[in-house]
Amino acid sequence: MQQRDLENDTWMNLQTAAKYLNVSYKTLMTFRAMGLEVAEIGRIRRVSKSALDEFMKQNSF
Repeated sequence: MQQRDLENDTWMNLQTAAKYLNVSYKTLMTFRAMGLEVAEIGRIRRVSKSALDEFMKQNSF
């Protein structure tokens, strides 16, 4: 995992993250299976904007 500035990062729930990427929730779950980092505490799951941006950058051609 790369070091990111977690204090200044924007965190969003998975539905909001899917909207941010303009993909379905199911596609976001596929991204998670492919290695997208999701923070999970109990039943609360959040993903950072920088993790989404980095994942898309690494998986684009």
